[in-house]
Amino acid sequence: MNNAIWLLLVFITILLWASCGLLYKAGVCGGKEAHICLKCSICSGTVFGVIAIGYMIIRDEPFTIWESAVRYWPMTLFGIAYMIICTISFQGYLYNEVTVETPVEGISGGTSTILLILAYLVLGRVDSIHKLLTPLRTAGILVILVSVILLSFVRNRSLREKTQEQAAGWMKRGLGTLIFPVIFSALDGLETIVTGICLDTTYGYAMPEGDSIIIVGMEYAFFAIGLWIYIYCRERKPYNPFGRNSAPMILASIMDNLGIVLYSYAMAMNSVSTDPLLAVYPIFAMFGGRILMKEKVSTAQYIFLFGIVAGSVMVIAGTIF
Repeated sequence: MNNAIWLLLVFITILLWASCGLLYKAGVCGGKEAHICLKCSICSGTVFGVIAIGYMIIRDEPFTIWESAVRYWPMTLFGIAYMIICTISFQGYLYNEVTVETPVEGISGGTSTILLILAYLVLGRVDSIHKLLTPLRTAGILVILVSVILLSFVRNRSLREKTQEQAAGWMKRGLGTLIFPVIFSALDGLETIVTGICLDTTYGYAMPEGDSIIIVGMEYAFFAIGLWIYIYCRERKPYNPFGRNSAPMILASIMDNLGIVLYSYAMAMNSVSTDPLLAVYPIFAMFGGRILMKEKVSTAQYIFLFGIVAGSVMVIAGTIF
């Protein structure tokens, strides 16, 4: 019975996280609306804030905002970085297809594992670099790097064939439009380290479970209020995050947070097998982008995208098996 419940939690999480990309893409509306990425972040901050307040009300343990924010300062700093980088990463949905954006963001499934083991190495919980760079994990890292580089080359070459207006100079060089999901995946990987430091009862701060939801949620809510004031000053009219045009972004934020909750329960039931299965959620997003949103990506790009997913699975599998 427990295995069936665990598998159901993982499957629902996969569907929720795969749907997030599709809804965020629908929400940005091709960038036609002014300040659309800031508005997307306002929607996320609103959901984060509501969940944080709701959790603070129903939990049994007392919570003092300022005391907890100072005591668990790594989580406080991470929350500040998280809301800024999330706002920037929404730009990726302006330039990239969901088919491309989600798998590259999904690199965090592998990078988080690497960063966590590096932290264990520093803390003395892994006593050898050879335990860090196992053959399967090393192969996965190389597959990810090669796939991202080749995907960037193929996409940038395609951009160079477009008009100057459609392809700005910075988009033609380096990672191009992939810089947005890559930045997000790096920060998302860092989340594993911050969470581990704060929650670890031996080496960390032994932060009560759920305090991270409140701290980050409240920070994001205040950040969203600041963005709302900025947009009001620029557009001279109030932005309604619950309006019809914002519905996809609000729903995406709800699904994202619900997925995080289910992910936590799944990890508690079977931490060994959860991450490898969740690493395939970008594949579902890719199919959704192709079938539901009629996105067209070249065969070469599909090959490198599946390479990114495969590399992430290899890294995680090489870590826990």
